[in-house]
Amino acid sequence: MSDTSKIAVFFDAENVSANYVPGIISYLSKQGDVLYQRAYADWSKPNMKSWEKQISRTPITAIHQFHHKQEQAVDKMLMMDAIELSIEHDEIDIFAIVASDNGYHTLSRKLRNRGKKVIGVGDRKILCKSETKSESIWVRSCNEFRYFDELEDLNEDILSQDKSEDAEMTGFAMEKFLEQAFDMTPTYNNSNAVLMSRLWESIKKKKPDFNVENYGAKNIQSFIASFKNFKITDDGKQPPTYFVEKDESFVSDSERKIGVVKRYVNAFRIIESDGEDYFFYIGEINKEFKGDKLKVGTKVDFLVVKKPDPAGVDSRERNGRATDVRVLNGRDS
Repeated sequence: MSDTSKIAVFFDAENVSANYVPGIISYLSKQGDVLYQRAYADWSKPNMKSWEKQISRTPITAIHQFHHKQEQAVDKMLMMDAIELSIEHDEIDIFAIVASDNGYHTLSRKLRNRGKKVIGVGDRKILCKSETKSESIWVRSCNEFRYFDELEDLNEDILSQDKSEDAEMTGFAMEKFLEQAFDMTPTYNNSNAVLMSRLWESIKKKKPDFNVENYGAKNIQSFIASFKNFKITDDGKQPPTYFVEKDESFVSDSERKIGVVKRYVNAFRIIESDGEDYFFYIGEINKEFKGDKLKVGTKVDFLVVKKPDPAGVDSRERNGRATDVRVLNGRDS
């Protein structure tokens, strides 16, 4: 594990929505171990309530800075702390700066001069205001840059529904949770597989109190094996090293269907189409329609990921899977 990158992430919380935090941390976790998470703001401002809720369930340290009539007071505090951390903790080799202000390009240059990799994350609408305008200096100053709209829309409470109230959603929620953990796990030697041990680390990062025994499994291997969309292999040695990869053999051939939202539970929806049900996670709504409210009765167009299997042993297998969901109500259909 000594070759794993160590990451520190700094949020300009006054200019970044707290809703992006889960997607950002998931993306960075695939780059290495996120050891430091700090969010900077004047926390006395009333518009910071959403961040307070996020920080209450995420291990982010809130750093307070009054503005004292200085517009860039919070930015300066973030920059000074990032430089100080780079000096005091040389083991941190990646600095992620979440901001959409061109003023951070000086911080990026200083960190890179110290041999650090800088990953920037920001708002495309602010940094790329027109198609003809060149990339901002903040974007160009980073080793790597990601825009908010490129990150997966994640819900941290994906496993929060009450099993007794909605048993059929539990299996689908767990399947989606495992997919998210898989996606944030580094692949093994540029293959499509990940080490099972690393996948387990990702699962624990997402939910430290996760216990496979609560879901009827004896160990992580039997737990993963219970999901048909994942397959386990080993290297044939003793003791074996286990690998996990997604099994795409059940994916349909890009079939699109039209249906109606039948019901919803927390971060999930069920679409009924031609008498069959298709589950989907709210993060799988097409980006163009993120602002649309998918209430019961909403007419939608969707891509079939998995066709329903009437012979399935439980609802997770019997129901289909949908993605790239697009709203048709009130729009051209």
